[in-house]
Amino acid sequence: MFFPFIAFSFSNIAIAQTADSTNTSMINQQIWIDFYPHYYVNEKLEYYGDAGYRTIVSERSWSRLYVRPSLKYHLNEKWEFHAGLGLFYIFNKYDADQFEITPWQGVQLNWPLFKRISFKNLVKLEERLSFETKDWTPTLGLRLRYKLSGKINLLKLKTWFIPFYGEYFLPIEGEIKEVYRNKGRVGIGLGFKPDKKWQVAFMFNWQGSRTGSNEELHVSDYAYQLKIKKVWRRILLK
Repeated sequence: MFFPFIAFSFSNIAIAQTADSTNTSMINQQIWIDFYPHYYVNEKLEYYGDAGYRTIVSERSWSRLYVRPSLKYHLNEKWEFHAGLGLFYIFNKYDADQFEITPWQGVQLNWPLFKRISFKNLVKLEERLSFETKDWTPTLGLRLRYKLSGKINLLKLKTWFIPFYGEYFLPIEGEIKEVYRNKGRVGIGLGFKPDKKWQVAFMFNWQGSRTGSNEELHVSDYAYQLKIKKVWRRILLK
């Protein structure tokens, strides 16, 4: 089920690019910079999260600041339970700014696992509360997300690896007004892990979305992402 999923994701890219050449569409180049702190409280409980900045390169008509503190409980080697809170502020040049509060819950299956390649399957349910800053009127939404991610370890270059992922977004209810409403996203990159504490990766991402309420206008976003991960482990005294 995993390799067909990846093949289907990349086939969607080809279809979207073909559609872009024949239909009214937009292509945006974006820059993403993200920091991922991880703190192991004990063998089972982990505090983690991410924070970052994203923007369109050309005209800076849209940009986003966010922070997403989260908790992870390692049930065993394969299963994990996740929960977190996302805080997002979106700057819109041609529309009202937007602030969003998003608590979420998720379950992750770390499978299948091989010597050189490993996979993670994460299903998340997001409860979204969005405000347009012009009047701070709240709008509710519910969204389901499924992300298949993994990495290929380069055995001859032990500190290097190839990360990849595919993710789908499924709105369940609510009509939150968004400049870009994501439908799907895939990415691949090159990562470097000099030790157990630090990890750096550069990713090339593609995401398909629509703008506003116009279902006919599809947006292809090409995003160049720098990901920095730092791990802390608590020293337990006997």
